[in-house]
Amino acid sequence: MRTVLPPTKYKELAQRTSFYEGVLERVEHLPGVVSAGFTTSVPLSWKGGTSGFYPEGVKDPVPGMAYDANHRQVTTDYLKTMKIPLLQGRYFTAQDNQQSMPVAIINETMARQYWPGQQPLGRRFKLGDPTEDVPWIEVVGVVGNVRQMGLDEAVKAEMYFPYQQIEHQRWFIPRDLAIRTTGDASSLVAAVRQAIREVDPEQPISNIATMSDLLGEEAAQRRLAMIMLVAFSLLALLLASIGLYGVLAYFVTQHTNEIGVRLALGASPRNILTMIVTRGMGLTLLGIAIGIVASLALTRLMSSLLFEVKAVDPLTFVVVPVLLAASALLACAIPARRAMKVDPLAALRYE
Repeated sequence: MRTVLPPTKYKELAQRTSFYEGVLERVEHLPGVVSAGFTTSVPLSWKGGTSGFYPEGVKDPVPGMAYDANHRQVTTDYLKTMKIPLLQGRYFTAQDNQQSMPVAIINETMARQYWPGQQPLGRRFKLGDPTEDVPWIEVVGVVGNVRQMGLDEAVKAEMYFPYQQIEHQRWFIPRDLAIRTTGDASSLVAAVRQAIREVDPEQPISNIATMSDLLGEEAAQRRLAMIMLVAFSLLALLLASIGLYGVLAYFVTQHTNEIGVRLALGASPRNILTMIVTRGMGLTLLGIAIGIVASLALTRLMSSLLFEVKAVDPLTFVVVPVLLAASALLACAIPARRAMKVDPLAALRYE
């Protein structure tokens, strides 16, 4: 849930610290709560929040020039609450406060992008211009990547800070409360509201949701497009099957006398079945071949519509042709079975 602290009421860091600690102490003691933490913004809820920084050791720094990474200020247990895995170093502790050395935790993309092939732990950087009179910040941990900006957006470099140490960056102060629960999260909303009111009865609360809700909203447009695509695909498959059935049914009607002659001359019903199915499947296989070639030609266009699926996905290029062939075989079966039951005498008299 979002708890944006009014800047006029929470002007000082001590006031904000009192609010965060008071809320977390009450929330973490609620039944069903595993852990909780505040952050600038939970993943997918705010697609912004970058800050310039300058790594120590860069030769000939250019005034005004800085690198760029997502900026999140968090309380001690936020990363653990979100189960963002620790890859190197350590998580934040209660000792990372105003009196201690400024520290940061970065994601693996930031470590790989700005310190490639090097040990990122112990590296230092400044927020903003290198000439500014702000303290150096030491990297004490590296965590896994998080898709902050969107499910289909590339992961950006990201840095997390203990909120008590970055007081001059007011724009990024924590506002979202994340809670990990063991049961139904919605059943705790009233209790969490009450915990916040006990700390500040006038504090506004908004954007109450589960991470599943946020994921659903993020994927809603893609899901709608996929549902429509699947619906139109099934309609196209149905129309193709009906069309193939119609062509073969017409073929059987037009060749009833030929089929009768074949049967009269000793052809077995199985031979007739094979003849009809072969004709229908021949058309189908030709269409599948054309479709595969066209699909391969359009992979570059389709790649922009896909998420974590390659445009040339082997499973897709196997399953879809098999499904089409199975549907076509079913469409061929009815006219073929009717052809097998043609009476030779009736067929010879048929005109």
